[in-house]
Formats: sequence, structure tokens, C-alpha cells
Amino acid sequence: METSSENVIAQIWRYPVKSLRGELVPAVAVDARGLRGDRLWAVRDSADGKLGSGKNSTRFRRFPGPTLLSLSARYPVEPAASPEDVEAPLVVDADGCEYPVSDGSADRFFQQQTGIATLSVAREAEVYHFDETPVSLIGTATLRWVEEQMPGIATDARRFRPNLVVRTREPFEEEAWVGRTVHIGSGDDAVELAFTHVLERCVMTTMEQADLPPALGMLKMLGQREDQPLRLAVAGAATRTGTVRAGDPVAVC
Repeated sequence: METSSENVIAQIWRYPVKSLRGELVPAVAVDARGLRGDRLWAVRDSADGKLGSGKNSTRFRRFPGPTLLSLSARYPVEPAASPEDVEAPLVVDADGCEYPVSDGSADRFFQQQTGIATLSVAREAEVYHFDETPVSLIGTATLRWVEEQMPGIATDARRFRPNLVVRTREPFEEEAWVGRTVHIGSGDDAVELAFTHVLERCVMTTMEQADLPPALGMLKMLGQREDQPLRLAVAGAATRTGTVRAGDPVAVC
């Protein structure tokens, strides 16, 4: 097992509503589905079944009105152990006003903002809301590399919407973990993750969100990577469930 004092969990991000900004949390339970409560909800149009996103595809659609990344979501209480008992989140607009999903306020907010009466904030049903796999991870050295390639453009983990940010020494260090077991934590509730591939990035990395300005050259820059064009951060799933905490050691088998 490879261990390093450098490799520890620096940040944990959870996104209660798909394609909205998420919440930075100190610890989170990880189950077979991923981080508990992550992307469990999505803005959905019942007319065609498509989910709100910053891109258009067979599953996703970019709705009119404010961009979803101008909004955020948070859980008022930490999600329960049973996925069925996770309480609905709050949607937060750019002015800080909160719209509970539980009483329909969030549905009415999106309907009024977009003019689409068939929108609602819907809980995940038969099909996962994830684009690909449930858990994504990026290294701090990789984020520094992005900053060096795009001077003058504010860049941090939020651009790439990872679940986990790991303190690393070398750019792309985490890409060597694909196909290996990543062990996080040291107690009985330590988590093991298996990463399968490096994520292909989309237009959402270029979009403005909160205090991050647009980064219009992001995809062009990533496309110039010779070994992994347009790819950054690794994706996978849990093979051992438990709890991840900020500061947890990360070891690779």
C-alpha cells in the first residue's frame, strides 16, 4: 500500500441538487450509491423527462432563466442513514433566499424563473442522476496546474464539481490511481474507492458560478493535453462503505 503524508482529504463537496452549486462539508457518509444525498435531486421537466443541466443532450437540457450554477442547494439537516429517509434540501438563489423542496417552494421558484409550468425538483427514481459514476476526485496539484495554464482566471475545485479534493504533490497524480484501490481513513469506518477512468469535461467547467468568473478558454486548454485531452479528475465508486472526513489519510493499493 502506497501512503504519503501529502495525501489527505482536503475538501469534501456534496451537491444535493444536480447541476446546482453544492456544499462544502467536514464529513460525509459514503454508501453504495456514493456520497449520501449527493445529486439525489434534480430539476426535472415532466413533459419530456429531461433533467436541468448546463448542457443539452439526450438526458439533459439547459432551461431558460438563471443558470443553475447561479443557484446552490444545501441540506437543512445531515442526510439520514437510510437513503429513503433523506430530508429534502433547500434551493438558495443568488440573493440568499431559500426555497424548500419539501413544500413546493422550489418548484414554484423554477416555474416562475423559467416560465415552464412542468418543472419540479424531483427525487431520483429508477435512473441515477449521475452523469457517469457516483464519486469523483481531483488532486490539489492538478488544480494548481490548471491555474498555471490559465493565469488571471480564478480556478478552484468548484469548476470541476468533484466530490473529493485530495492534497497531492504532482499534477495528475490521481490519474495513476485508476484501476487501483484507494483507501480513505484509518478506523473501522474507513472507505475504499475504485476509480475506473479520467472524466471527460464539458461546458460547465467554463461557466460563471458565484464568485468564479467565466473561463471560456478552459475546454480549449484541456483539449491540448497530449495524454488525456479534455479529461481531468477521476471517477469511480465505493467498494467499501463508511465515512470520509476532511484530513483523512489517503492510501493507494
